[in-house]
Amino acid sequence: MATDFVKRDRTARLLRVEHLLSQHPQGLTAKQVAERVGVNVRTAYRDLRAIEEELGLPVWEEDGRFGALPSSFLPPLNLTLFEAVTLYLSARLMARFGDRRDDNVIRAFGSLAGVLPTPIAQHIYSTVAAIGDRPVDERYRRVFEALVRGWAEGKKVRITYAHLDPSGHRHETERTLAAYFIEPHPAGHSCYVLGADSLSGELRTFKIERIEQATVTDEFFEVPDDFDARKLLRDAWIVTDEEPVEVRLLFHDANAAQRARENRWHTSQQEIDGENGKLELRFRVAGLLEILSWVLGWGSAVEVVAPDELRERVASIARDMASRYDNLAVTGQA
Repeated sequence: MATDFVKRDRTARLLRVEHLLSQHPQGLTAKQVAERVGVNVRTAYRDLRAIEEELGLPVWEEDGRFGALPSSFLPPLNLTLFEAVTLYLSARLMARFGDRRDDNVIRAFGSLAGVLPTPIAQHIYSTVAAIGDRPVDERYRRVFEALVRGWAEGKKVRITYAHLDPSGHRHETERTLAAYFIEPHPAGHSCYVLGADSLSGELRTFKIERIEQATVTDEFFEVPDDFDARKLLRDAWIVTDEEPVEVRLLFHDANAAQRARENRWHTSQQEIDGENGKLELRFRVAGLLEILSWVLGWGSAVEVVAPDELRERVASIARDMASRYDNLAVTGQA
């Protein structure tokens, strides 16, 4: 059944061809590729050209055989079934919250599909098809790959970073970044890079989606021995380098309180049960801006008890929303 899906879906089929080349360093003929994938020879020739043009995998041809350079692939992993499924679930989580086509995720899924049983592989190929339909963001791809190369090779990356000032004006700054760590956050559909920033002279966090350009330099760096990404991110609600603050939330609705209990939202979470099913959650988090949208998502079921800054911000938004909807009712607009 998975073979039938691969045959129908082009992106999944290209990944299957790529996987075949990785498993046969001596190369395969177009006929052999066609037989293994379940297509005609003409389609196999097109696919061999496409994996070089679209997936960026260099393909060689010699005496009627096609292959890929061994240097194009990392050494294979010897995974148990449960290890492979665990990796699949991790990648699936990131793919679920991604909003752009990511060929690196697509190829990673393809590699996993090659070592998993058919029932699971079928779902992987379905995921590949969904990711393949998303819009391509070439700028993000170039920036991400430059940061990863700099991170892996210990080389600084020159970046152009865009940000909005308090008045809403957009500014771009150029700086050199020594990338110490890259962290995704599915809830924010974002990726962040932590590292030494030449402009501020401090350890900073940058949202990769806001980096306009990135170029790997020839300047090497070393990650300090005392750098601890786990410790730095422990207090962050999403990913931020702001100072932590105590947040207290009171859930008035018993159903909402029960749903809140079912998850561990933050490492610092404390739960205090109240009367009539009420629940108080306490967190010590960095970055009130990031937790704001999560609080608003609970609507009137939750009340911010502390800090005052967050409580006032939620109250202001609630007043603005009430005013807007009141105006719609008066004017009769839909």
